[in-house]
Amino acid sequence: MTLTVKPRITKKTIQSVNVLTFDIERIPGHAKIKHRGLTIEGEFWDLGGWKHTIGRRIHADDVVSWPRTICAAGRWYGQSKVMFAAEWQEGGHEQFMRTMWEWFDSAALIIGHNAAAFDVKHVRSGWAEYGWVQPSPWAVVDTLKVARSELNFESNTLDALAKRLGVSAKTDKYSADVAQAAVNGDEKAQRKIARYNEGDIRATEAVYDRLRPFIKNHPHLSMHNGEIWGCPNCGNPDVSTNRKGDAYTHVQRYAAYQCDNCGHWIRSTKKLQDATHTRTYR
Repeated sequence: MTLTVKPRITKKTIQSVNVLTFDIERIPGHAKIKHRGLTIEGEFWDLGGWKHTIGRRIHADDVVSWPRTICAAGRWYGQSKVMFAAEWQEGGHEQFMRTMWEWFDSAALIIGHNAAAFDVKHVRSGWAEYGWVQPSPWAVVDTLKVARSELNFESNTLDALAKRLGVSAKTDKYSADVAQAAVNGDEKAQRKIARYNEGDIRATEAVYDRLRPFIKNHPHLSMHNGEIWGCPNCGNPDVSTNRKGDAYTHVQRYAAYQCDNCGHWIRSTKKLQDATHTRTYR
């Protein structure tokens, strides 16, 4: 038997929906506590980070400064320019947070790696600190969640996934020292973390493109375009011309199609046959 392998599908999304690939960078907080007659001081990412040293969580009253989001990068799907915003730019931290608010307000879909549990929640927390309401609603596709639920790679970090999938990988590794230097005004460090942040956008978008055929319950992009019949995962309006047999549930049969743009499989909404008129009794 000869196995025919379909070539990789690398075309871009055919849609006009505002899809934003997004990533943030943060710096750790600083705490200072008294423990057994000693003063312990240093960085932390969460209040449980020192349990191995002091045997308990850091108390909020011991926090000198909290971890915070210092910069972010984003790119509108289909465009070449990567946007970048940071607290050291004109307007400071508040203007930086406002820029992210404006990005989200224009987006119908956010793409990110660990975005649902990390990036989006941290950004929302920043808006809440300023007393702002949320931007207009958006949906999230988290490439980390997709990899964990649909695939079985040994490592699901963005860099590991990109390398395993053979797409653009991360350009550097995060350094808290570089991030802190950028906040302190070091222009070389600011350029370095900007390149790192922007590199994450390119890697995330490339991983998203490769994972898209495997994404279940992707926000329906064709619906945003007003297409009556199109691929939900990429918005391709020509899916109906590429029928690939039938799709079966336990008791019903539908026409099956495969998108020739992103590779996602779709079934029609109109059933061709059902088995509800026959039953087997034991």
